[in-house]
Formats: sequence, structure tokens, C-alpha cells
Amino acid sequence: MYLDEKTIGATIRRIRIKKQIPLEEAAARASLSPVTVRALELGRGSTLLTMLKTLKAIDETGFMLDWVEKSKEVSPMQALKISRMQKTEPKRVARKSK
Repeated sequence: MYLDEKTIGATIRRIRIKKQIPLEEAAARASLSPVTVRALELGRGSTLLTMLKTLKAIDETGFMLDWVEKSKEVSPMQALKISRMQKTEPKRVARKSK
């Protein structure tokens, strides 16, 4: 199973909501801003430290162990291939040459 930033962030958000912890409270417990925690949950380029602090703040450190076990199922080369296949739609259109 390949986990990308968006999948990890969505999972953290689901856990936080299931535990009924408001975003602001999770951020305060983690000594982070709510904007930073929201960026993590949306998969927008957070750091590993932000993820660890947030997981600790919502008392869900077991998530990392589960993730490590699941990540063993895909080799690094398979993960690269999957990430290349999951390209987003183009943001620009190339000009037609004359």
C-alpha cells in the first residue's frame, strides 16, 4: 500500500475528528498554528516534525507503526512508479507551434 501526503493527512484528520478534538485544540497541544495543522491534513507539504507533533497531540502515535508496516509492502521503485502515474492534470496548455 502506497501512502502519499494527502492520504496520510486525510487519515490524521479522520482520527482527530473521530476523537472529537477540534483543530485549534490539536494545534495548541502540538505547539503549532492551526494553519500548519490544516496544511498537514490537506497534504500540503508539511514536515515530518509537524506530523509527529500532531500525532502525539491527538494521542495517536501508533499510526506511525502501522504506516511503517504498510509501507514495507511497496518497494521504493514501485512507489516512484506509482507517484509518476498519479500526476495531476496539467496546469497550463502549451502553445501550438506554427
